[in-house]
Amino acid sequence: MELDGKTAIVTGAGGAGVGGLGVVFAEALADAGAAVVVVDIDREAAEEVASRIVDKGHRALGVAADVADEEQVTAMVDAACREFSGVDILVNNAGLARGKWSEGLELGAEDWMRIFAVNSLSPLLCARACRPSMVARGGGAIINLASSAAYMETGAYSVTKLAVVGMTQMMATELGSENIRVNAIAPGMMTAKIPEELIRQQLALQRLSRQGRPEDLTGALLYLASPHSSFMTGQTLLVDGGTIRGRI
Repeated sequence: MELDGKTAIVTGAGGAGVGGLGVVFAEALADAGAAVVVVDIDREAAEEVASRIVDKGHRALGVAADVADEEQVTAMVDAACREFSGVDILVNNAGLARGKWSEGLELGAEDWMRIFAVNSLSPLLCARACRPSMVARGGGAIINLASSAAYMETGAYSVTKLAVVGMTQMMATELGSENIRVNAIAPGMMTAKIPEELIRQQLALQRLSRQGRPEDLTGALLYLASPHSSFMTGQTLLVDGGTIRGRI
């Protein structure tokens, strides 16, 4: 999974997300040889993660951006290109997780628009901003973060993650001729501070009887980011302990 000479952007990598997926993704890509642009809406958090990666002898840059803001996304990619000469890999990890986002009809219009902008629209904004650099470098790999919840009908969060699956297919179709591959990972329940009752309910649905860990996703991430998946695009990999069975 060597990624020497590649540059990766990982959004939502400041550590605030469920289980710290973005941090683990950024570190895994750096360990594989990529220069990593750590992006988060919290500048201090992004710079702290980037600093830890640099301390390990890797290349990294912390950048603050609201990925639902097109101007900030453009500035994010510009910073990556200035620092590392271009972008090869984009990991659209930023998102708003459950909690009130498990609501549907009771969620207000403003909240619906915000979760849709962050979870569903931001992958398109980030991909569009990275596209010129990826084309100039001969292609690229985009990995979107969906969720097994996309197939479980649990409010706004599920709806927006199902939209990510569709967005992945649309982007793969439009970018394939430019040698830009677009795939998604759909994690199951990750280790997080959630009620014990919810954990029990989730484990009852799984074939593997434990919560997932962020590290369980790095194999899929590195595979999709690397040339090993060079003939794969438009796909969503379920990494969920066997939760979703025959529902797709």
